[in-house]
Amino acid sequence: MTARLPILALIALTAIAGCSNRDSSDERGLTREVVGALSSVFRRGDDASTRITLTDAQLNASPADLMLMKVPELGSEAGLVTHAQNRDVTTWITPDGTAVSLKDGQVVSTAGFGSDIASAQVPDLRGGAERVVRDHYRLLGDEDIHLIRYFCALRRSGDTVSVTGRSFATTRIDEECRTEDGQTAQNVYWIDGRGVVRQSRQFVSPQLGYIELQAVHTGLR
Repeated sequence: MTARLPILALIALTAIAGCSNRDSSDERGLTREVVGALSSVFRRGDDASTRITLTDAQLNASPADLMLMKVPELGSEAGLVTHAQNRDVTTWITPDGTAVSLKDGQVVSTAGFGSDIASAQVPDLRGGAERVVRDHYRLLGDEDIHLIRYFCALRRSGDTVSVTGRSFATTRIDEECRTEDGQTAQNVYWIDGRGVVRQSRQFVSPQLGYIELQAVHTGLR
């Protein structure tokens, strides 16, 4: 299945290049630029960080749904396309195979970071609860999976976010989480009027820190 990933991503990226009013040499150059920009390598110690250099208009014109991801700890950015749908869980993947699975916009597993969430039980953020429990099953070795249980308090407010040049009125949910042994995490979710988590900042692991996600097309097609 992984061999199919780069092909899907390249098809989408080539289509983006074809939407621009450029001659053929410019289009080939743009395609190479897109592939290079969205093929992010998530490893510590890389000499150069990766950046997405496409314009907002080019990203919005993609025929494939896109998710934009930043990993502040690594100084990396990447574009992800949909790889699989398993009931209410959607798996998004970069051209190099790094994957993030989301349920209702919340991270329930990751792969390819080196410090990953194997699976997670996540709460319903839209239910209005002020306190929730969040269970992360974290990979600590090749086969060692450890349960981390977070007890979280939610605070809601109104906020507007901009995603690829488009403004969205959202409900912002700030989530303060703590484990029984004192580990902490602070997640933030921006949920728009369609019920889509349009933007989020979510904790993955102490080694990786947080990932920041923006849904470019979800709920807008």
